Amino acid sequence: MGFINTKILKFSIAFLCGILAVHFFEIPLVLIFISSGIIFPIFIFFFFRAHIQLYQQAYFGISCYLILFLLGSISYELKSPENRSQYFSNLVQSNEDFLQLKLTEVLKPNFQKRFIAEVHRVTLSQDSTKSMPTSGKILVGIPLKSNLEVGQKITVPAQITNISPALNPHQFNYAEYMKFQGVFYQIQLSEHQILIHQNPAPPLRTKLRVSLLQALQDTSFKKDELAVIKALILGERNDISDELYQSYAAAGAIHILAVSGLHVGIILLLINFLLKPLQQSKWLKLTITVIGIWSFAVLTGFSASVVRASLMFSFVAFGLQINRKINLLNTVFSAFFILIIINPLYIFQVGFQLSFAAVFSIALFLPKFHKLWYPKQRIVRFFYQIIMVSLCAQIGVLPLSLFYFHQFPGLFLLTNIVILPVLGVLLVSGISILILGILGIHPEILIDFYSLLVEKLNEFIKWVASQENFIINDIHLSAFSVLFLFGVIISLFFLLQQKQKKHVFLVLTAIIVFQISLLTDQYQHASHEIFILNKSRNSIIAEKKGRRLNLYSNHPKDSSWSYIDDFKIAEKISNIRFKELDNFYELKNKRILVIDSTGLFNFPEFKPDIVLLSNSPKINLERAIKILKPGIIIADASNYPHFIKLWKQTCIHKKVPFYQTGKKGAFNY
Repeated sequence: MGFINTKILKFSIAFLCGILAVHFFEIPLVLIFISSGIIFPIFIFFFFRAHIQLYQQAYFGISCYLILFLLGSISYELKSPENRSQYFSNLVQSNEDFLQLKLTEVLKPNFQKRFIAEVHRVTLSQDSTKSMPTSGKILVGIPLKSNLEVGQKITVPAQITNISPALNPHQFNYAEYMKFQGVFYQIQLSEHQILIHQNPAPPLRTKLRVSLLQALQDTSFKKDELAVIKALILGERNDISDELYQSYAAAGAIHILAVSGLHVGIILLLINFLLKPLQQSKWLKLTITVIGIWSFAVLTGFSASVVRASLMFSFVAFGLQINRKINLLNTVFSAFFILIIINPLYIFQVGFQLSFAAVFSIALFLPKFHKLWYPKQRIVRFFYQIIMVSLCAQIGVLPLSLFYFHQFPGLFLLTNIVILPVLGVLLVSGISILILGILGIHPEILIDFYSLLVEKLNEFIKWVASQENFIINDIHLSAFSVLFLFGVIISLFFLLQQKQKKHVFLVLTAIIVFQISLLTDQYQHASHEIFILNKSRNSIIAEKKGRRLNLYSNHPKDSSWSYIDDFKIAEKISNIRFKELDNFYELKNKRILVIDSTGLFNFPEFKPDIVLLSNSPKINLERAIKILKPGIIIADASNYPHFIKLWKQTCIHKKVPFYQTGKKGAFNY
């Protein structure tokens, strides 16, 4: 297996702890710099002292790890807009200023086209001659009919807003997701607000990628097949339908649609095979191999998983050429350390976490399984390695998969036995079709074969996904439970490493602690809580009593209620009841009066603690406050915005607490 360099792991952990400390505890940057000013001279002192000492003291190591901890903290803090003086949000003075943008990435559209753009300049409206260079990324939303494309430069009004956070408990937080992509603000534009520049020639990378996409578009592939081919080869997943994407997820094959280490590894094997005649010219072969790996990364848009895989396999390629025994753990640690130095936000990206967990688990467990049994027959060994690699990867990603996706595909081994051999053929054939397509050659036989292969792959995936009895759904793990489950996995590795009584005891202890965390989580969710949710054009009161959820609403449940499903999983709900919204409630010792569009509120016998304004009632709120004397007034998203604005002013004047779910999120007590 080779020597494991634990120093790289320790350095990575120290740097990682610095990032996590700032993220969770919000340590001010000034305090970090002061700490650095104190620790750095101490580090320098022990560094020079270490050169003249025969026996090293622990102080040098401690100061080294403290420096790495502080560097991790600083690197994370410097990603925040408030700590970057040239960030565009710090230069914009009003909505009448202008931003010069370059569209760099297209996102999957919803009700509008969406791009990620780089902000290049800010022009102040008060002085149009004052144009300042700036930096930062922004989320751009434009009408669906717009013809804007990646690479274009535009000038737009600086009407920037924060990306809306999740407004209901356990709802997907898109603002946080975009933050970890380095995007903190958004801008919504109509076509007449956009000034398109006469763009210079796009860079070679963009031209090549456009040519490749066009080459695929010009073929006779069907819609679903073309979408999967774009994802497999170029990492372009925007055209995959939600239904097909869910089928791949349920079958445990979602990893082949996200270009990552698996794809880069196959590219490395392919390049090594083609360059066998250059075996004597090691450095030339290494140079071509590394260029090939990173060219593939460029074509796939430099996603986090591909960058990680390209870096790691570049290390592997170097080791292969100098004929040294490669320890995959060393390459994983090195790639991890370098990448979080480059961008500390990577560690919060789900794809990055899953990718590293899979490769780390393969590097950890695969040699152990090979020691248990390694078949001599070539065909048996081929399928055995596929099974073992799939099993090792699944062990590593299991805690994260349960945490993020709440399901476990029971047929993942069957899926990978079929898919992994086919994936190599798909990549080789796909790249061949792309190269020939750019040259204007469209071989019908190869295209028909490739189309048939992808069609059968999709049919197989849909069949596996339809076996619902083998898919375990609605699993919820807390963050602590995930950590303890990783503890069980690591303890199992030590048991495989050395079969000793202490390691058996370690495994049993880890399992018990994990079970305690599950029981604790179950106990915490056995509470009685009331939520007034935020739902456009609807009023919803949710009463959670242990594992039962009562939903009071004036509209039936539809597909737009997806966050209720997330709530159900996170809160371990087993039974949901839907009831018509009434005007009077007494829930958890508080009286709630719902004033709806009828505007009725004068009920002297009912003194509410909470007044919920629903469906824009036309009432005299001052009079209602005088009669009802409520403890708090709540306006949900079923009301007109200008009504809410007037109600808020009235409540401020009458000194009554006012709560708007559209701003503060769901109300909970």
